[in-house]
Amino acid sequence: MTDSDPLYCPLCGRPNRCGQADPASRDQPCWCFSAEIAAEALQRIPEAARGRSCLCADCARGATPATTDQNG
Repeated sequence: MTDSDPLYCPLCGRPNRCGQADPASRDQPCWCFSAEIAAEALQRIPEAARGRSCLCADCARGATPATTDQNG
């Protein structure tokens, strides 16, 4: 992922459900405000995405999928 999009996880590319990036819920606390974020996951965030894109809940827990199954 070359450009950081605040709606997508910079580690896996899936939607991160960031409450702060969504205009409809910008005034509400994001799920991550009360979540425990794995230190390893924070270290893996690309420099270009730091402070710009939130992790998804799976990556925040340190459970990064190898691939994303598009076929459900």
